[in-house]
Amino acid sequence: MDSFALMRTQLKINFLLTASILLNALIAHAFSLLGPYEPWMEKTNGFAQDSAIMLPYSVQPADIGGPMDITNEYRWNVPVVSYGFDQSFLDYFGTNGVAAVEGAIQILNNLPPASQTVATNYPLSTREFNYTGQVYSLLDLKSTTLSILLEQMGLAQPTRHIFALKQWTPDFLPDLPFYDQNTENSWIGWAVPDYIVQRNFDPQTLEASTYVNQSLFFGVVESGSADTANFMGIYIVDPETVPNPAVADANLLPGQLYGGLTYDDVGGLCYLLSPNNVNFETLLPGIFGVGTNANSFVNGAWRPGVDKITLIQQPLDETGTFISMTNQFTDTYVTNGVLMRQQLARVISQPDLLFSAKIFPENFSCPDVRRTGTTNWINNANLNGNPAGAGPGVIVPHINIAYNIAGRQLWHDSSMSDLSVEDETMLWASFDATTNIPVIYPVPLTGTNQMTIRMLVQMGSYASDFRHSFEWTLAGPSGALHSFQTSTDLLNWSTLFVVTNNGAVCDFFNWNPSSSQRFYRLAR
Repeated sequence: MDSFALMRTQLKINFLLTASILLNALIAHAFSLLGPYEPWMEKTNGFAQDSAIMLPYSVQPADIGGPMDITNEYRWNVPVVSYGFDQSFLDYFGTNGVAAVEGAIQILNNLPPASQTVATNYPLSTREFNYTGQVYSLLDLKSTTLSILLEQMGLAQPTRHIFALKQWTPDFLPDLPFYDQNTENSWIGWAVPDYIVQRNFDPQTLEASTYVNQSLFFGVVESGSADTANFMGIYIVDPETVPNPAVADANLLPGQLYGGLTYDDVGGLCYLLSPNNVNFETLLPGIFGVGTNANSFVNGAWRPGVDKITLIQQPLDETGTFISMTNQFTDTYVTNGVLMRQQLARVISQPDLLFSAKIFPENFSCPDVRRTGTTNWINNANLNGNPAGAGPGVIVPHINIAYNIAGRQLWHDSSMSDLSVEDETMLWASFDATTNIPVIYPVPLTGTNQMTIRMLVQMGSYASDFRHSFEWTLAGPSGALHSFQTSTDLLNWSTLFVVTNNGAVCDFFNWNPSSSQRFYRLAR
């Protein structure tokens, strides 16, 4: 082993040595690492999902990558990352939305350098409640953004990935009662690591853990067959206890919010950014030398973690165009076992993280977030002596974080005798744990704007999928009221609901139209 690899190995082992006095202690914390999908991370094994389900049951943002093994992490290797808001975000969320996102960013910027961080200073749970937000089905923008930012720093959902299904086998379904046939107690002796892997690691020892913030979980293989969607169900061992989710779990229900980062979130960030965590890394494209390094600088080298990342806003000119900025920084690398430093610079023409608001083409207009995937992240496995490995690597901009232009969700069963419509709307909002009135998005608009109403019709079986059948796009005065009406003869019209033109999307789910012909219209 050459001196570079030896030093890298020794530095990573230091994480274990510092915790050697805890060998008999309980491993009660964990974080997961995010990276591009490995070949076995297919939908039939519970990966690459449009949405993910965790405890407590809630809809999660769509996957953008999979959980990496320890030492296969992906991270930023520049100390400054820029962010910005496009016009679509400003139109939908306004200045309150900008403040919410920047509140999440400030939580990360307030972290001390990884080398100076004491994880025990952070609580096991930061989840709080706003009961008004719960009653009105509001999802906190700041808290959701904080989870997404941890993802973009290289952390995956720890609870979900305590166990990961690598491949399915009929042996998961012997002729035994449910809680004996496919749980951890029945398969851990033979299934790990060929069929199931553990992708959750304790920040102190870096060993696999079944805890998250001292909450103990167990795994269940939710199986059907090799060709169907299988996944790992993760359940808390003591059902009478309330789990302590990490912010990286991205597991919020309406009315819930995060007051800050948890122990395990901070532990995962410290692992990624620690100066003791040395990987062979190449620099991001476009980086160049300055000063004494103007004509010569080292690109590929053994590099420690940058210790701290600061997020700064990309400036705009008077036309709303992003202004290029140049960030100069000191790069540290290792050569012949000696730490070296060089002066580098990076021109950032567009935000590394761009926040926007979009109408998603899928059927639901409830709050959702879509992010640029991990396929362009740089895999340096071969340079780290791990040919064909999944990592380690470097996160590469530019990344778009798009929030759904959420609006009302209305449901009606046409087979019923009445014309009642159920309102199951969930909206973006900003709130805290006080009794202050939440700010609900979209922001009030003036003048003229465009709104979309989508009707999704379901025919036949109650459980079948909806079909996106009709769409109305209306431009008109902001705040104008429109009646959505139905008729069977074009003469007699009944109002199903009234919608306000606020620039958002309204989804109307219509079950089992009861007549051979039915007509719909919007009336003002």
